[in-house]
Amino acid sequence: MSEKLRRWSNANDWTMYGILASIFLVWRIGVVGNWSLECWVLLFICLMGVRKDQIDVDWKRFFVVGIPLLGVFYYFYGSGSGVWWKIANWMFENNRHVWQWDDMMRSIPLNDAAWARAINHPVADQIMAWIYNYGFVLSLWICIVRSYWTKSVKKMMSYALSGHLMQFPLILPFYNLILLREVWWVKGQPDLLARKFATENDMLVNVMNCFPSMHTSISFAMLLLALREKDRIFKYMMVTYCSAIIFSTMYLQIHWVLDVIAGMLFAYGVVKLSDLIVYLASKLVPSRFKGFYNKKDQAYAPEKTVAA
Repeated sequence: MSEKLRRWSNANDWTMYGILASIFLVWRIGVVGNWSLECWVLLFICLMGVRKDQIDVDWKRFFVVGIPLLGVFYYFYGSGSGVWWKIANWMFENNRHVWQWDDMMRSIPLNDAAWARAINHPVADQIMAWIYNYGFVLSLWICIVRSYWTKSVKKMMSYALSGHLMQFPLILPFYNLILLREVWWVKGQPDLLARKFATENDMLVNVMNCFPSMHTSISFAMLLLALREKDRIFKYMMVTYCSAIIFSTMYLQIHWVLDVIAGMLFAYGVVKLSDLIVYLASKLVPSRFKGFYNKKDQAYAPEKTVAA
């Protein structure tokens, strides 16, 4: 029986099956995120030089861990939004804001980022709205999907931990203690995103969590990690895209300048913390599991790391 099973296994092209399963998962991620054509084009460009950062691991061996891990990320991506809004509504209903910063932030010169709209145009408004609306998750998913095709589980975990996995729980205390609303709301201006709110409660929940800017912290964390990669196309694209996300928060009069600065500092701290967690976790991985990857790994950061 075992001999028949072995022959059956050898007769199948498991690498091709893994590639097809991977493409299906990436497609499902885009469907759940309602990605536009521009999102797919951006992902395609970022994948163009992926071979420059691939590690020397057999595809079949990588798929054993990589596909389930990508599937877990996909599952939480699909259910994570509902969890986040439940938490946001709970915070609104159980108001524990110790500090209310609307007036203070408005009184600081140039802090409203009105200078970011010194030159504006309806077309620019549409572009910035697209960048902002997709930027919260697209910047992270581009990095995770690309790290998947580099065949590095360690990179996937580094991007995921530096993104929503660690930022959500670590940023909640700020949102629970500090009440700061979006710039346009405080200044009595139109919402440039033209968002439709079913109730007054929905609107207040949307506009109240500003400090630090999580659009900024997610995109800046991805920018910092992208700079570690070898492929220049990917690095330049992510620096440009992530910088545009950060700028869009000010151009659209959503975040205050100090929100953005705080978001960048917060992201830097989270990236360093995730680096430490990944490093310590790699030390705990059994040698038998590491030996499953039978070829030598390449460097990811300045120091040598293993693929698992």
